[in-house]
Amino acid sequence: MNQLTLRRVTLAAALMVPGAALATTATVHKTPTCGCCDFYVEYLQANGFDVDVVDHDSMNPIFQEAGIDRTMASCHTTEVGPYTVVGHMPVEAIEQLLEERPMIRGITLPGMPSGSPGMPGEQDEPFTVYRITADADDPEVYGRF
Repeated sequence: MNQLTLRRVTLAAALMVPGAALATTATVHKTPTCGCCDFYVEYLQANGFDVDVVDHDSMNPIFQEAGIDRTMASCHTTEVGPYTVVGHMPVEAIEQLLEERPMIRGITLPGMPSGSPGMPGEQDEPFTVYRITADADDPEVYGRF
């Protein structure tokens, strides 16, 4: 069983247990030289997540394995419970994901928007967060945060 199939089985099992709490442990996959990723790790820790960090020479294989199209990617991914969270995601979106527990692979905030957690600048408008589904060609909006 490959890792993607195992993650899908884990997701399905976790979502079938009523009231099951999903972990607040997060695993951030990033490159070792990315400073904004380090700031994002600090942001997650400040918001109550127990964070493990895994450095990779390239994020491309990680995005491919997770089924993330480069247009929907960012500089890092985070595993939270059975979900993949891509980019500088506001913790409110992660909390909503863990509370709602939709049957999706995860969520993504593409690029590196100014003012997003871990990025400098001001947030000019709500961040559009997309669902990670099997159809990467037609991304669906998950929410705006």
